[in-house]
Amino acid sequence: MLSLRGVTRRISYQRVGSSFEARWLLYQLNKHYYPQAYRQRLRLRPPALLKVNLRNRFPRCYPTRRPSKDGSLYYGPFPSRVAAEHFAAEFLDLFKIRRCVEDLNPDPSHPGCIYSQMQMCLAPCFQGCTDGEYQDELHRVTSFLDSEGQTLVRILQAEREQASDQLEFEQAAKTHRRIEKVHEVLRLKPGLVRNLSDLHALILQRGAEPKSVAFFRIVAGELRGPVSLLLDEKVASPVPLDQQLRDLLDKLAPTTGAYETMGTNGPASRPRKVPPWEHLALLARWYYSSFREGELVMLPPSRSIPHARLIRLCRKIIGDRE
Repeated sequence: MLSLRGVTRRISYQRVGSSFEARWLLYQLNKHYYPQAYRQRLRLRPPALLKVNLRNRFPRCYPTRRPSKDGSLYYGPFPSRVAAEHFAAEFLDLFKIRRCVEDLNPDPSHPGCIYSQMQMCLAPCFQGCTDGEYQDELHRVTSFLDSEGQTLVRILQAEREQASDQLEFEQAAKTHRRIEKVHEVLRLKPGLVRNLSDLHALILQRGAEPKSVAFFRIVAGELRGPVSLLLDEKVASPVPLDQQLRDLLDKLAPTTGAYETMGTNGPASRPRKVPPWEHLALLARWYYSSFREGELVMLPPSRSIPHARLIRLCRKIIGDRE
């Protein structure tokens, strides 16, 4: 049998209440003790994302597994690169930004491509549009992704109502079919996918102690935590649960200015800080797992906390455990 008496002086351990917390602890320990090899030891791969490269004169949107601090916009994480490619191919049919990979130098003699011939691209390659027109179309793309498609849906709904009021029923029916197409595309987008700067959420897991819940906080894609909430009513001076939640989650709140929104006037005003891709990989591995445990609560860009809902989920987790 294996004997560690000759090489071991002490054994340290830490109790966890869920597999997610165990993975997070293993990640931190491996990163500390094996800084050069922890990714290989944990078999971590960069998650699949959609990238809008704003450094290019004519930006495009494409899948990538290589997030970098280059001022681009990133959306994800997706369960796989195939899923990211499928969603990108479908939603880009709704817009007219380019899909070619070459660096464009607009020239009227450029032959164009099949997308420009089918009028599915503004064709900046042969000066089919101005830089300003292309940036306007790019803003429509990023607004679509940032709002989960609602900006385009509202525009089309307004067009449909206007056509109906003017008794242009054929145009109204055509616009209605386009709305249905948008909804079909949105069904391809997983609920976790966000602009990484807007990826705010809370993860609730079983705590290591009886009648406890462990909280993790996701701040712009960065994972923080855990902190534990003990739901034991046999306390001498009980504190209201909503106050306990506020105090706990404040410990995981971001420092002022770390991920603050820099404005909403277009792609150029979006935050640029990219979270550690290992955090996104751990989050995606848990979220897209077929045996996922715990609860995920997505937060709006304002990061407002739904305390009443969290309390209900805490009681549910405690009840399931009992």
